[in-house]
Amino acid sequence: MPLIKLDRNSIETGGFHGIVQKRLIVHPKYGPGMGVRHGTWPGIGNLIYLADSWFGEGVATGMHPHKFIDVLTFVVEGELNHEGSLEHGVNLKPLDFQIQKSGKEGFAHNEINKGILTTRMLQLWLIPEKEDEAASFRVRVAEKGKITKVYGKEDGNSTQIEVGHLGNEQSYITPAKSIIYLVAGVIEVDGELVEEGVLFEANKNKIVSIKNSIFIVSYVF
Repeated sequence: MPLIKLDRNSIETGGFHGIVQKRLIVHPKYGPGMGVRHGTWPGIGNLIYLADSWFGEGVATGMHPHKFIDVLTFVVEGELNHEGSLEHGVNLKPLDFQIQKSGKEGFAHNEINKGILTTRMLQLWLIPEKEDEAASFRVRVAEKGKITKVYGKEDGNSTQIEVGHLGNEQSYITPAKSIIYLVAGVIEVDGELVEEGVLFEANKNKIVSIKNSIFIVSYVF
């Protein structure tokens, strides 16, 4: 059976403050108020937002608050300087996955490209099931040849976020009832080729990395 897919090239381009975005997941109830919604998917579990974004030189989100939401930021190419109420001044490099949890106090942040090259960044929003008293911050790295757990059980959330970074010919069996976004590279899913920028549904499918691949896996346990 062919995969159910959403190609970022098939949806409108949105953005703000000079940021160019493809918003692939925007939950109709919990997603951000501004931006493109047409053609997007509603998400899975507590994952309510996923955007693929490009920041030119000097482009920034601008300082803004978040409350009752956990925000994950994954730098694919280039660098981002993180500013805000949590770990101000952290410099995010390629394959860094930043996790900011709002807790009950919330947080404010600004992500800015201070370099001269374009930075590509993915951002995901999740509704927390467990609210800690204080907001918190951590960074995980997508290690090559591995599937890295980024968010989920350790946060008291049934929705799991993992990042795969596989070399040529490495394989992986997807979780049941999951959605996967191919961030980079080319993969084969049960004999069907999938290229960068495609979001697809998966259910215990075999993925083979044809060309060095990076992908985000989301599922509910």
